[in-house]
Amino acid sequence: MIELRALVLADLPLLTAIEQAANPYPWSEGVFRSCFGGQYFSYGLLQNNVLQGFYFGQFLGVESQLFNICVAPSAQGMGFGQQLLCHYIEQCQERKALEAWLEVRAGNTKAIPLYQKLGFIETGRRTNYYIGSQGREDALLMCLPLAL
Repeated sequence: MIELRALVLADLPLLTAIEQAANPYPWSEGVFRSCFGGQYFSYGLLQNNVLQGFYFGQFLGVESQLFNICVAPSAQGMGFGQQLLCHYIEQCQERKALEAWLEVRAGNTKAIPLYQKLGFIETGRRTNYYIGSQGREDALLMCLPLAL
């Protein structure tokens, strides 16, 4: 059974473990901790009560930004990333956001097509933004216009 639920601070060890397994440059526990409360919102996807993925977003004014979306390596390729992204978009709409924003590594060939499939369009590029294994890597800025 698949369930989406709001994340809580008690989820930090699981979030950190998934993030470290899935990303070569993972968020620290401190970064996760700073994204609870206030203008932030976060949800986890559970399969049979086991956390398989999550996202963190921020809502400011009429815009929302996706800060992090991650699926455990053992659960990738099962559509969980798309379910999380669709849920994020729904949360943006519920908050009456006019736009949803994200940035992604230019070389992330798994995520970019998913973002495009769900309507995100590339609006800009930050040159040499991310640290990469072979130097620096550009960030693509992407936006999803949301209808009210």
